Amino acid sequence: MKQTTLRILTGIILLTIGFGALLGSLNLIPFWEIFSTWWPTLVIAGGLIVIAGDPRKNSIWGIAMLVIGGLLLFKTLALIDFNFFSLIVPIVIISVALSILFNVKNRQTMPSATKDVDDIAAILSGTELRNTSKDYKGGKLTAVFGGVVLDLRDAQIKSDTQIDLFVFCGGVEIRVPRNWKVVSKAIPIAGGVENKSEGGDEHKGPTLVLTGTVSLGGVEIKT
Repeated sequence: MKQTTLRILTGIILLTIGFGALLGSLNLIPFWEIFSTWWPTLVIAGGLIVIAGDPRKNSIWGIAMLVIGGLLLFKTLALIDFNFFSLIVPIVIISVALSILFNVKNRQTMPSATKDVDDIAAILSGTELRNTSKDYKGGKLTAVFGGVVLDLRDAQIKSDTQIDLFVFCGGVEIRVPRNWKVVSKAIPIAGGVENKSEGGDEHKGPTLVLTGTVSLGGVEIKT
């Protein structure tokens, strides 16, 4: 699934909840009564999005969310009854263990690429990439309950370049060469962007510009 589609779906879900809550506050619809029963469908939808984002990397967490969402939905519909912590927590622990074992080999070395444009997503997972492009042109980074590490220290930019961020309850770390100037235009919403890069105002070359939103998460730029 392309990250643009992922962002649109996430935005639509949040927008629907927001409008529903607003209409409920105005007593136009019984939003909270409906939401209290059907909210587990959001967990199920999240599981499908996670799997669609990268089936090879996120299938374990996606399946876990589908199972948890299904169980919670059966509980809110009064079809079954169980103690949340006695059943859900073990599923999460098993998923964490499987994720660690499944990804242990992939974390031995940071993957490398030479493509000019990045389109990276981490959903309930971590992603690391070193890009050594000689004409880097930016791209998109998405972190939803996950983390992205992008190493650009061996990359080159020939003109002003833009990276679009979408961070929700996650984190992004971008490593840049010492002579790069980085300017953040990203909008923080209960989040933050920390720029530790060394390219100051005296820098006359191309600039890396960060745009997008950072909600309940953080972005760090360093050399």
